[in-house]
Amino acid sequence: MAVSIISIVLVSATWVNLRNMAVERVLDRVIMAASHFSLQARDILDRPGLSGTDGLQTELEAFIADRSSHYDSSFTRMGRFVYARIYDTGARRLASISDSAYDHIAAVNRRMDDAALRIPQRGKKRHRVFRLNGKPLISVVAPLTSSKNEVVAYLEGVFALSGAAMDAARRETLKTLALVTAIVLTTAIVLYPVIIGLLGRLARTSRSLLDSHMETLNVLGSAIAKRDSDTDAHNYRVTIMAVNLAEAFGLTAREMRSLIKGAFLHDVGKIGIPDSILHKPEKLDTDEYSQMKTHVDKGLEIIGRSRWLRDALDVVGGHHERIDGSGYPNGRIGTETPVSARIFAIADVFDALTSRRPYKDPLSYTDTLAILEKGRGTHFDTDLLDLFEKIAPDLYKRLANRDDQQLKVMLGDISQKYFMNDVDTILARGDLA
Repeated sequence: MAVSIISIVLVSATWVNLRNMAVERVLDRVIMAASHFSLQARDILDRPGLSGTDGLQTELEAFIADRSSHYDSSFTRMGRFVYARIYDTGARRLASISDSAYDHIAAVNRRMDDAALRIPQRGKKRHRVFRLNGKPLISVVAPLTSSKNEVVAYLEGVFALSGAAMDAARRETLKTLALVTAIVLTTAIVLYPVIIGLLGRLARTSRSLLDSHMETLNVLGSAIAKRDSDTDAHNYRVTIMAVNLAEAFGLTAREMRSLIKGAFLHDVGKIGIPDSILHKPEKLDTDEYSQMKTHVDKGLEIIGRSRWLRDALDVVGGHHERIDGSGYPNGRIGTETPVSARIFAIADVFDALTSRRPYKDPLSYTDTLAILEKGRGTHFDTDLLDLFEKIAPDLYKRLANRDDQQLKVMLGDISQKYFMNDVDTILARGDLA
């Protein structure tokens, strides 16, 4: 598609340029002929005050009647002047003539009578191309000089292109255009397979790189779970729950990718927490709890080293913050905490309460919702909690305390949707396989 568009643009631009070049070639001859009128009428132009305008009228009639020395056979084939008038430097008309044999002379006369003379800058020429009744005409204003090279008057003429000139220009333009079109199409045909091959190779490389990233994410998440005496299931469940809430809220695809990475790696900093604290079955004392809280900063340090994982920082750094500012590590209030972290906080607590752990049995759906309600406006974002409660029954039914291969399938579908689909769409095309 891109190659076709480029080809059309190039051919269209070429058509315009060729058409303009054809007109320019005629225009150069027309301006030259108008300028040569100074030589033809030099004796009259040298007279003080341009006395004897009858002589100018005679010269002008000869100019129109193709009897002037500036005409040659190639010029007459281009067309002829059908209208001319001479003005002094004060824009006073001294002589005028029009070719009554020209079919559209009445329209030319009206056009020129309605148009005021626009005297060009000293020593310059002015021209314009216009159409009357579908016929192209060239209007030119040229200075007339004396033998002392002083501008003493101006010639304004209208040149009508002949049918033969228009046909010749059209043939030349079409011939060149056909050649350009053939070159463009040939180039496109030659380059298309190369471009498609490179695009396919890029897509396959991108897919391989994404697969590697996702595998690293999965391995790292599993290592965290094992370090915390848990299975991968918590990471799977909480990520799926957070994604469902984020979709209901309306996060963008880019925000969803950040949320998924952060959800899977939210406790990555626990790798740096001593076993004596991480695996302690009793309640942590004040010092131990303070040390446990450092897992957030440790997680931020770990994630910050990876450019691909860096957008997970919002969730990793904010999932223990609370709406009322009583959370850690920064005590952020309300929307100071990124929305992805506020979403994840609800999903994380919901899964923790409804899951079996070595030190506790799962709570019922009713008891879990009651605890979430106690945190409304203090721990949890009120609007997000309202939204979560609408989807919570289905999430509880599908995911609560679940630990089987189907969780991997669900998470794989999510990864496909938000990380892989664009690349796979390219690879799905037969010519890129």
